[in-house]
Amino acid sequence: MSNNLEWLEDWYQRQCDGKWEHNGGIRLESLRRPGWRLTISLEGTSAENTAPNRMNFDSSGGEWIDCTLDGGRFEGSGDPRRLEQIIGVFRKWVEGSPVQS
Repeated sequence: MSNNLEWLEDWYQRQCDGKWEHNGGIRLESLRRPGWRLTISLEGTSAENTAPNRMNFDSSGGEWIDCTLDGGRFEGSGDPRRLEQIIGVFRKWVEGSPVQS
């Protein structure tokens, strides 16, 4: 599956157990400065034991992304054009692949 959004939908559906999706699950928000924040609770999921990680990219042209995975939670933020990339970072970390910025 190459599409990151479809992959996330599938991953989400596999995690749903009647509790996880109601107690954190996945949250997508807009930021005060234009951009996205994707927060995913990992406790009780197949990704619960994924190693902590961090990726940060900021360009002078206003492009930026900041992703962390630590403490049982993934949090990714980025400019308005980075949502697909944020999901891709999460996917690569969960699947154990190296992330390229």
